[in-house]
Amino acid sequence: MTALDEIRTIVILMLENRSFDHMLGHLSLEHPEWDVDGLRDPDTNPRYANFFQQRFFRPFLIGDEASVIRDPPHSRHLVQVQMARSASGKKYRMSGFVDAYVQYTQHQAEHPPPMGYFNSDGAWMTSFLAREYCVCDRWFTPLPSDTQPNRCMAFTGTTQIDDTGSRLIPCQEHVFDWLNDHGVRWRVYHDGPPFFLLFGRFQELVGLKYRPISELANDIQREPPDEAPQVIFIEPRYFDFFWSDAPPNCNHPLARVCNGEMLLHQVYTALTSNPEKWARTLFIHTYDEHGGFFDHVPPLLIDNLMPPQAKYTERFTTTGPRVPGLLVSPWVRPGKAFHGNLDHTSMLQLLAEKFGSGPEDYSASVTHRRAQGIRSLSEALTDVPLVRPLPPMRAPRPCPPVPSMKRQPKAPNERAFQEAALELLKHEGPIATGAKYPDLIGAPLTETP
Repeated sequence: MTALDEIRTIVILMLENRSFDHMLGHLSLEHPEWDVDGLRDPDTNPRYANFFQQRFFRPFLIGDEASVIRDPPHSRHLVQVQMARSASGKKYRMSGFVDAYVQYTQHQAEHPPPMGYFNSDGAWMTSFLAREYCVCDRWFTPLPSDTQPNRCMAFTGTTQIDDTGSRLIPCQEHVFDWLNDHGVRWRVYHDGPPFFLLFGRFQELVGLKYRPISELANDIQREPPDEAPQVIFIEPRYFDFFWSDAPPNCNHPLARVCNGEMLLHQVYTALTSNPEKWARTLFIHTYDEHGGFFDHVPPLLIDNLMPPQAKYTERFTTTGPRVPGLLVSPWVRPGKAFHGNLDHTSMLQLLAEKFGSGPEDYSASVTHRRAQGIRSLSEALTDVPLVRPLPPMRAPRPCPPVPSMKRQPKAPNERAFQEAALELLKHEGPIATGAKYPDLIGAPLTETP
């Protein structure tokens, strides 16, 4: 039997807006003998140089996360600036991150935030999981754009939009539909209003398939295997949800990474608390997009199928930059890097292998990407499980208190959350909605004139 036959539970946690080099580039600095494509000699390596206004800017260690005072740009247009396509059109130099940042913010810093990276102390839980399990160092965001289109690719396999807008995401078949059609039990654990709110699936959002993340550990401990979900989606507390006293833990700037690291710790601790279940679990952790942060690896030349209902006209012909990708399970080789080309649709291929007839059973658009070299996550698994005690883990790094981030929604994704929450209230009423998502109580959800 293969590893995929033995795995009973697949858990997916997608955080926000960080590149591979930004979060995990330190692996090759701290462990130069390790075969992982991270940062090497950042002070001198010419591959990393971003030339702007007669100066070279290079990757630097983030000593104080408060120095990331602005959200780097990651719109479709400015991602093209960052990737810096050559005049011949055949290469991407990955040298325009500072240029794009200054264009977007009109702010030039001595150490531009997009060039910063964390070490194993700053990204302590991410680094631990990478060292002890499997890190995927060629996991690319599917599209050179921002949050909404890339999350569409992750959870539908296609996208009708090419940017993040202040509206509900146009209806399309969701991974939940695919799982339902194949008789797969699934569940969402959320720490605040989930991103799935933006897809307008309002009846589901107040149903039993959505549970607060505070129930995850108890469910892992007590729920019988034949009743437990086969696929679990973990939804963080989003920075773009604008009305919460609790700090966001999605890692979207300007949220502090330490809160996202604590969420990773919480999920990993819950999943490993039941050894019998953990022995047959695969925990997948990645990011929706690079968030404007530097990465040195050029994108893949992947032609993306445009659906008939597409709201854009310019076809995508590459992936976006790399993002962190971790496979955490007894069914991976510990401390090994997987070098196969991946993107978010690799998760959909995995689901189709596990619950369908094979990796090409998900959709035509996912199969189209597979034909161009995007591989399934199943290729990173090993058929011989590793039987070992859980690796010792450092104590959580405390997060400094932060002021309340309650605010009027301004950015497109914030206004999209506002619109979706208003529609949810209309469809399901204030009692059911408030009981499920107490953060919405008192939020400014009046309709925009």
